[in-house]
Amino acid sequence: MVAVLTRRRRVILRQIVRPPYIYRWAGLLTIVGLFAGVTALVLVDRAPATNLAAGPVVELPVATAPAVLPLSPERPTISPTLLTTTGGAGKAVALTFDDGPDPASTPRILDLLAEHGMRATFCMVGRQAQAHPDLVRRVVAEGHRLCNHTITHDPGIGVRSPDVMNRQLRASRDLLRDVSSGADVDYFRAPEGRWSPALIRMSATDGMRALGWDVDPLDWTLPGTAAIVQRVEQRVKPGSVVLLHDGGGPRAQTVAAVEQLLPWLTARGYSAVLPR
Repeated sequence: MVAVLTRRRRVILRQIVRPPYIYRWAGLLTIVGLFAGVTALVLVDRAPATNLAAGPVVELPVATAPAVLPLSPERPTISPTLLTTTGGAGKAVALTFDDGPDPASTPRILDLLAEHGMRATFCMVGRQAQAHPDLVRRVVAEGHRLCNHTITHDPGIGVRSPDVMNRQLRASRDLLRDVSSGADVDYFRAPEGRWSPALIRMSATDGMRALGWDVDPLDWTLPGTAAIVQRVEQRVKPGSVVLLHDGGGPRAQTVAAVEQLLPWLTARGYSAVLPR
């Protein structure tokens, strides 16, 4: 059925569609449309979340933490000075191991440290860390600390140009971080202890404390297990930083010496801490 407009209705319709009335009707319809759109958005936002690609979002259970986690090692103060003694309550000493990691000696030293509840700092050569990433991660997982010992054990790094020195320190530091899945590298130790004022300053600039020592039994010269033990026992004192090696050559003598030294230190009231 077709509706027929009366003359009066036709007149009213023509008035409605002529300016300025048409503009008023357009504005009113725009306002009504905006209100309807906002209302729809609010309702959609309150609806249950869904994943358009995979269906409804499923909440996964939160993973539980392991029963036992290693203690977070203390962080040293970063300053342009050489650290040769360590702080700590009572008779504290810092044990440090250079030139590793090595698959023959590092695991045995880690086992001994775990047996006696002691922590140590491992000054790693970058190429060794890259060759044995599992050992690097084990060192970190068991609560020990990483120390940058350059990528290739370059003894002349302290006399390089500032630019070369900086690039080498950063490259070896970043390599250790990558291999260890992001562990902190708070220390730097110069190969063969060949420090220079510029190298100490540069290590601090790159966020690492220059780490020296005050007890060196010269275990790398292979003097025999008895000589290594005797030299440490004679020279160690509260606050000492002890230099040993878990890489760079055969280290059976060092491992045997550590096996004797750890119970000796414990019996005399010493605790092994991280350098700071």
